[in-house]
Amino acid sequence: MSSQGRRSAPLPKGWHRTRGRILKRDGRICQWPLVTGGICGEPANQVDHKIGAAQGVDDHSEANLWALCQWHHDQKTGREASAVAHARPPRARPTEAHPGLLP
Repeated sequence: MSSQGRRSAPLPKGWHRTRGRILKRDGRICQWPLVTGGICGEPANQVDHKIGAAQGVDDHSEANLWALCQWHHDQKTGREASAVAHARPPRARPTEAHPGLLP
């Protein structure tokens, strides 16, 4: 996987410095909110957009960025990818029957 992960759009210029600032600001602690209150608190090595391109937002401001642990980052990314996949319109033409099932 590339240094940009699964992103389809390039990260903004200076991302490496921004990423370092966010990790430092958040104390390298995962900021994922827990249902029971508080935050995850595990060591964070990822910086992610709170609201990202999957929701139609192109906001790279530091207020929209947070440090996440790998597990929470993967969970969030998976949910976002699933939501985008399910939002796609149906195929334009119906699927063809398997050749072995044709009369």
